[in-house]
Amino acid sequence: MTEEEEEGGGEEEGEEEEEEEQVPRTLLKAIDDFYRGRDAVFDEFDGILAMYSKGEDIRDDLKEFRSKKPGIFTLIYDIFHKEVELEHKFSKTGVEQGKRDKIAEFKNRFSDLADEMDLLILEELGLNR
Repeated sequence: MTEEEEEGGGEEEGEEEEEEEQVPRTLLKAIDDFYRGRDAVFDEFDGILAMYSKGEDIRDDLKEFRSKKPGIFTLIYDIFHKEVELEHKFSKTGVEQGKRDKIAEFKNRFSDLADEMDLLILEELGLNR
């Protein structure tokens, strides 16, 4: 078998690897971290939501959460803004229903904060001036 044939035979394997790359391990880790720490995450966001409901600026609180738990922050951002893509990745990787349910509960409970997270990201990118 020539080198080219060997490489060609590996295309199928390469395609599988490419498909796996579409679901980063960091996402799977963030899902696990979110689920394990769900009580603390919900408590922290309950506090942030309460402040937001009173009209207080919550950007510093969101920044602090992101600095402590960047993977979970990214997951939460994606929950609000990339739901279809996440659902596809959840299905592809077999994320357990209990984790999916908890993520959906979070999205429903804290949906009022989605725009604030957007503003924070845009501000940091210098696009919200």
